[in-house]
Amino acid sequence: MSKQKRSPLARLAGALAKWLGSGIVATGALLPGPAPTQAAAYRSLEGAPAAWLNYASLVQRRVQDWLGQDDEPGRRLRASLEARSQQQGATPSFIARLWILANGKIERADFEGIDVAEAVALRALLAGRDVGAPPPDDMSQPLHLKLSLRGQN
Repeated sequence: MSKQKRSPLARLAGALAKWLGSGIVATGALLPGPAPTQAAAYRSLEGAPAAWLNYASLVQRRVQDWLGQDDEPGRRLRASLEARSQQQGATPSFIARLWILANGKIERADFEGIDVAEAVALRALLAGRDVGAPPPDDMSQPLHLKLSLRGQN
């Protein structure tokens, strides 16, 4: 699924990553993906309704806050990602796919690009969390977030 050319979303994710502070950050929480039973085609950033983009920004901020908390699960996850970053010599990034219920709670989270232990820890950190608002009625799910670890200055 890797593409040679960077999409507008990838460029925007890179810009958001620079703008956001240190720690684990959600850098591309702007596009919802297909419903679980639909084909895996993404909608373009330009074609996404404003309500979807606004909601994705809200979710991005919430996830960023939760992942940056100074609690044991967050510290373990950051330590694991930092160790991987040092081994690979690059900032690791991964994709989180979130399904959000009509009451605003995260029902399900799947991940791509992290190991099983990291996925278990991250899923436990996000499961059942309330993002603070319900998703727009017509928004397709899951919501795709690109997450990365940024070093402390």
